[in-house]
Amino acid sequence: MNRKMNKQGYSTAVMALLVLVAAVLACSSGDETAKANKIVDEGNAAVQEAKKFVTEAEAKKQKMLQTKVSQLADARVTAKEAIEAYDKAREKCKEASKKYEEASKLKIKDKYKEYLALKVKEYDKRAELIETAKGTPQALIDSKTRSAFIGMAKANNERVDRLTKEADDLAAQADKLQKDNPDLFKA
Repeated sequence: MNRKMNKQGYSTAVMALLVLVAAVLACSSGDETAKANKIVDEGNAAVQEAKKFVTEAEAKKQKMLQTKVSQLADARVTAKEAIEAYDKAREKCKEASKKYEEASKLKIKDKYKEYLALKVKEYDKRAELIETAKGTPQALIDSKTRSAFIGMAKANNERVDRLTKEADDLAAQADKLQKDNPDLFKA
């Protein structure tokens, strides 16, 4: 009988140990929302930097467009500066997209993953949009006549408008998801 109790005590100890190991594993493989939020903050910081570069690029583009035809060489220098700022903005959008994608691969709630997937698509689209926006200053550099520039710029602006709408639609979807699930998103 004493042996039976020892076996029973041993079995109970093993079961308790297994429950403890299962509990530790469950805790360690839990929700990684805090880690995701930190990565998303890094993505958001890249977005803010991208916005600064876009503002700079747009200001240079406007300066370029307002330059007198007699000062074409100056306008082309400004166009190159605008292209450089657009390039920096595009890289920051790509960086944001990568951060959102990295965060989406963590163990987080499905709606948060869905939100981050939309942000990845949005900032990939914004990077494409910014790459396309470079076409207007590039058209000034490449064009031989005023009418050639105007034609290229007009076609480019139409592509930019289409891409802007696509990116804004993705942003609206992400915003709606966030608004419909406020408990999943930090304040």
